[in-house]
Amino acid sequence: MRPILKKQVPEKKIAYSGFAIEPIWLIMAVVTMGWTYTIFHLLNLNHDAGYGHFGPGMGIFDVFNIYLKDNSYLFLANLPICTTFDEMWTINSGLSAFSMWFSMVLAMMVPSLLPFLMSKRPVAKSAWGFLFGYLAVWALCCVVGVSLQYLLYAGGYLNNQMVISSHWFSAVIFFTIGIYQFTQVKAAACINRKRVIDRAINSSFGHGMAWKYGTQYGMTCVIGCCPLMLSMFAFGLMNVVAMAGLTILMYIETNSSVVERHTRNIGITAIALGVFSLFFYDQLF
Repeated sequence: MRPILKKQVPEKKIAYSGFAIEPIWLIMAVVTMGWTYTIFHLLNLNHDAGYGHFGPGMGIFDVFNIYLKDNSYLFLANLPICTTFDEMWTINSGLSAFSMWFSMVLAMMVPSLLPFLMSKRPVAKSAWGFLFGYLAVWALCCVVGVSLQYLLYAGGYLNNQMVISSHWFSAVIFFTIGIYQFTQVKAAACINRKRVIDRAINSSFGHGMAWKYGTQYGMTCVIGCCPLMLSMFAFGLMNVVAMAGLTILMYIETNSSVVERHTRNIGITAIALGVFSLFFYDQLF
């Protein structure tokens, strides 16, 4: 008697629309766009005085002056680059400033999404929905940044290199950031940020829910990280060295399992920078 052979059904493989690779390339593409546009801003603002005027640490880029001496980057003139505001507010200057702020968000905040997207492994549409929801919230924050930039420049606190020109005002910014790190608002933002991520990871969602989770996560990140981004006014809005440092700090704070420790360390560092701004401004900046 022959044994009954069961027909073997080929095992179905779950397709993620190539998302095993897509989150890396999606994030890398967006971040590259942010950094590239920021560098274009910096090149357009270059002048004979060197890059050191754009904030602490920027003097290391003076070596590139020899390559920019003959203004070989004329194509930059056709880009909506923000230099400084004129005395009269215009739509063009506002949009240019917004593009600068939004490129900073792409460069500094989007990298922190990579661990979540890789662990969630949603389909490509959900990844885009989450990212767009996240960026929509930060776009509103950029509008606030543009408004502050205009007010500070109009009041004479922001110089032509987009760096705070007053040592006491820089100190106020750092002290505000430092104190904020120890507040209940900051602590609640960190807790809510983790809750949103946990809910998103443990649930299956489509494009609509991805947008919802993206906006919720964006709100918690804005509340938690936006005050820290204000330090760019003191360091210099075109200070890519400070941008790189803040990107690392916010990535660690967003994805670390010991958020409280990093939050306290950032607060102490900000207060220390405030003290240095008061008494050693020329040496620091």
